[in-house]
Amino acid sequence: MAFLLTLSLASSAIAGNNYCLANAKVFVNGKQLIFDQEPIIANDRILVPVRAIAESLGATVEWQDPKVIIKQGVTEIILTINSEMAQRENRKIFFMEQPPIIINGRTMVSLRFVAEALGASVAWDDNTRAVTITSNGDFTASNQPIDEGAGDNYYKLYDPIIGPDTGPIPEEAKKYVLEHRLLKDIKNIQYVPNRFLELGSYDTMISGTDEFGQEKLIWLTKNKYTGEICVTGSVFPNKGISQKTVISTLEKKGIKKESIKKIYIAPYEENQIYWFVIAEQGDKKYYYCLDFYTGDIIIENIAT
Repeated sequence: MAFLLTLSLASSAIAGNNYCLANAKVFVNGKQLIFDQEPIIANDRILVPVRAIAESLGATVEWQDPKVIIKQGVTEIILTINSEMAQRENRKIFFMEQPPIIINGRTMVSLRFVAEALGASVAWDDNTRAVTITSNGDFTASNQPIDEGAGDNYYKLYDPIIGPDTGPIPEEAKKYVLEHRLLKDIKNIQYVPNRFLELGSYDTMISGTDEFGQEKLIWLTKNKYTGEICVTGSVFPNKGISQKTVISTLEKKGIKKESIKKIYIAPYEENQIYWFVIAEQGDKKYYYCLDFYTGDIIIENIAT
């Protein structure tokens, strides 16, 4: 987190959220954006005014308190203030690491989240302290000028997500686990999504046996800026509930086994391991999180 420390200028708290100001430059398709409300770092994410970043990428923003609707062509993203849950135009549900919040009358959202949701890529250059956003279309061309004194439409923008957003490749994961003696033998390596993310982040899950011959699952992430690999969670499968128990629990709620489309184990937070289940019945889609150890249903969401 050295990068976070170099960005920190001041810290404060609002609505239970700790945050600090940032200092960097942002470019969209080669053009620097200038804004009037400084973004913040919250939960290791850079939050920026939603209208600014969305409009710079050719999208429109509609406010339906407490929801914010971002539209770009056929793409529609629905966010809710102070809620981690977001929704796409196809009714797919996914969860954000940091929910949108309001600072000084501005709706602040993760820069990287919005940019990538609108089809753009985000890169950070630590040497120049610059964020580069590249989209398929040049939405900051001369027919859409940037008004530097724009009040509600344009703000001062800073930095993207800080930290890991994907797991290491299998070769890296295998080397890390064996060198750190986390496992003695490796049976399988695969990518698993973080939470219900439809857009994004994946951990690398390694299964194998430890030095005592016990079966163990380990999840790794890799920081895209520093290349650092770290463990986000580990479990002994025999210490928690089985997939059969998960299915049985959901059947009691009317979810048929054959309607389950995805079922997997992954960290929800560091060392907080859940079973994730996505099911479809009729015109409804069901999202469940069950605590790996207790079997308690932590999240239940139904999209119609």
